Amino acid sequence: MPAAIDSPSCHRALIAIEPAPPAHPHRPIQRTATFLTQLIANARLLPQARARRRAEPAEVIAVYQATIAKLHAAAGRSR
Repeated sequence: MPAAIDSPSCHRALIAIEPAPPAHPHRPIQRTATFLTQLIANARLLPQARARRRAEPAEVIAVYQATIAKLHAAAGRSR
């Protein structure tokens, strides 16, 4: 047999002990899409959506009180 085949370095192999990390981490598409939408809106100087959909405090309080009343009524029926 040739000496190169019998040498110890020919019979060694490297094996992975742990899985290799991904080459590039996966980012959720939704997060990226939301970020890009915000960048486009800012670049076009569009009004902020949050300010446009904000309700008056009295309206919000009324909605919360109605929701709480419905929850209490549902809890009373289930007992």
